[in-house]
Amino acid sequence: MNRRDRRAAAKQGNADAICAAAAALKQQGRLEAAVKRYREALEIAPNSAIAHNNLANVLTELGRTDEAVTHLRAALAAAPTAFQVHNNLGNALKRQGDTAAAVAHYRQAIAAKPDFAEAHLNLGSTLTTLGDTAAAIAHLQQAAVLRSSHAETRIQLGLALVDAGEIALALGCAEIAARAAQEPGFPLRLLGVLLARCGAVEPARACLEAVLAQDPEDRDGIGLLLARLGAAPLPARAGDGQIAAIYAARAARWDAGAGPQAYRGADLVADALLRMVPDGALDIADAGCGTGLVGALVKSRARRLDGIDLSAPMLERAREKDLYDTLARGDLVAALAERPARYDAIACAATLIHFGDLGPPLAAAAAALRDGGVFVATLFPNPDDADGIAVGSLDGLAQGGCFVHGRAYVERAAAAAGFAVEIAEEAVHETQAGRARTALVLGLRRRPREG
Repeated sequence: MNRRDRRAAAKQGNADAICAAAAALKQQGRLEAAVKRYREALEIAPNSAIAHNNLANVLTELGRTDEAVTHLRAALAAAPTAFQVHNNLGNALKRQGDTAAAVAHYRQAIAAKPDFAEAHLNLGSTLTTLGDTAAAIAHLQQAAVLRSSHAETRIQLGLALVDAGEIALALGCAEIAARAAQEPGFPLRLLGVLLARCGAVEPARACLEAVLAQDPEDRDGIGLLLARLGAAPLPARAGDGQIAAIYAARAARWDAGAGPQAYRGADLVADALLRMVPDGALDIADAGCGTGLVGALVKSRARRLDGIDLSAPMLERAREKDLYDTLARGDLVAALAERPARYDAIACAATLIHFGDLGPPLAAAAAALRDGGVFVATLFPNPDDADGIAVGSLDGLAQGGCFVHGRAYVERAAAAAGFAVEIAEEAVHETQAGRARTALVLGLRRRPREG
């Protein structure tokens, strides 16, 4: 059907023709126009699974995942066994951080079409992140049988094999995947991570440097990965672009991840703060407030509660809770430095983990605190060097823009900023890939200023 025919059919109220016109707009890169056309099709045929599914695909490209999920659920209501829709919904839910629901939809896609290689790949890679390595390998091997030359499948299988300790087999997967390196859309960053985790430092470095050359803004944190390999200087902190991308994806499900079996950073920080200042009303800054998990825990003690965060989507969630007197988007170092002696307490859950050099954030916190005020934060400990800073491990920390810090280094940095250390204890901070991640819970008190 040519353009004139599509337009004529659309004018006659033909939903299929409108969808065809929308698909053509998407192919041209005119995504907002495609969204408008798909919505027109749904006005005519509100139960069209195809229109809902294809609209969701465009919304996903636009970063509007919540809307995409709504339309994918509508598509499944119209066509409950549509395997491609189950797979797409799994992808969207995974993007939101709801991995358990994603797994369920991938399984339903496979139940409807057992030879659906893409669903086996997506299920296997998700199970890898959940720490179910044996099941992950089984699904990834099935995907590799179904699509023997598919590079991402081989790389994801390699990553699962690394988790199983099968380094030689993982390197074999990397070798097979690399044969397709010149193909469009090849997952070069993922190959670099696989090679790095296998100990193949120079090939990994070549991959990652090539990726960085294509993306100077480094939204994927390639500079951190190269630093982890010893192939680049240690950055002072994770980049704004990387942090924005990470937390935009996590915002929708951040609160759902809180609890005794998942993210506990907010609880650890709030508990330490209240132990250090057991009585009285406080002016509190929640630095890196995210969706407001710490704010909810300390609100009852706050005379004033201000939130600061770099992520607009996280702040939107915090604003919905109506906990804070003010919410500001920005870098916590700059924001705190501009508020001299304003606070009795500063909470900083899962935020200093994105800083290598702790000097600037600790100095800014000391400036913003009144004498005797407290600063409470979580960090990831450096198991290899008590005096040093390093990029986190390649099993998830580095990819998440995280650093690890030696306890001796932390104590020196705190003293240099004018703090006395009152709490320095380790506790489970979160659970990732079935493994408990330990944090250093840090409670500092601002020494009186001289003069």
